[in-house]
Amino acid sequence: MQALLFVLPALIMFGIFVLAPLFSSLYYSFTHWDGLSSPEWVGWHNYKRAFNDDIHLSSYVHVSIYILGTLVVEVFFGLVMAVLLNSDRIGFKLMRTLFFTPVILSMVSAGLLWKFALDYNYGLLNAILKSIGLGSFVQPWLSLPETALLCVTIISGWKYAGFFMIIFFTAIRRIPNSIYEAAIIDGCGPLSSFMHITIPMLRENIVICILIAVTGGFAGFDLFYTMTNGGPYNSTEIPTTWIIKMAFDRNQMGYSIALTVIMTLVVGAVSIIYLNVTKRKDVIDY
Repeated sequence: MQALLFVLPALIMFGIFVLAPLFSSLYYSFTHWDGLSSPEWVGWHNYKRAFNDDIHLSSYVHVSIYILGTLVVEVFFGLVMAVLLNSDRIGFKLMRTLFFTPVILSMVSAGLLWKFALDYNYGLLNAILKSIGLGSFVQPWLSLPETALLCVTIISGWKYAGFFMIIFFTAIRRIPNSIYEAAIIDGCGPLSSFMHITIPMLRENIVICILIAVTGGFAGFDLFYTMTNGGPYNSTEIPTTWIIKMAFDRNQMGYSIALTVIMTLVVGAVSIIYLNVTKRKDVIDY
């Protein structure tokens, strides 16, 4: 009884701020509700509509492409930079600092900054292309379906690659130098050491970083909202931007909550499957 009294405040807070919103969201996902009037029970209609909503379904294709891109420009590039900048020299420290600097910017600030830089008429990128004689490559980068999603993915990599670099850099410093020295004696070059020593020793860090990138990709909103807002022609629409549009632009709160429930289930399922697939099975032979 005494132990229950100690945990009761935490249980009450958990019930108020976690369980109550969770169950109320499940209820509203089965209703037609605009956020103001009384909700009208519609059963599975919102979920059936979600699986017949072409924009909603394509948003998962877009976010999957975005996630695959971020795995390269964020996680892999961050790992490569951590290896290349693994030195205590002043120059390398400065380069690590510069590479990490974009991480401290807010995503909204980064999105607005790059939206201006990629502007067709006044953007820095097009100005540079014109100045070096590549005017034929000038184009409205964020207004073309072929390039908009690619631009957002690259900007996301510019923003977060430094974050993953720091994680990998810290992990690399924990690998004993004696292992690399033994590999050099055995005739291993830098690439062979990277593939057969660094990668295996960083396995757990790589698993976690990929999980962060995947779940963070599904939760991405601010960069897409500030740079393209799902356009052009819904070519950069992802689940979160479509949910916000349904909720606040079209006042379809019940449907948007149903979309949120679906996304939560998708992210949970992907995370569970990924963690089970990557789980290390250590076999001890006696």
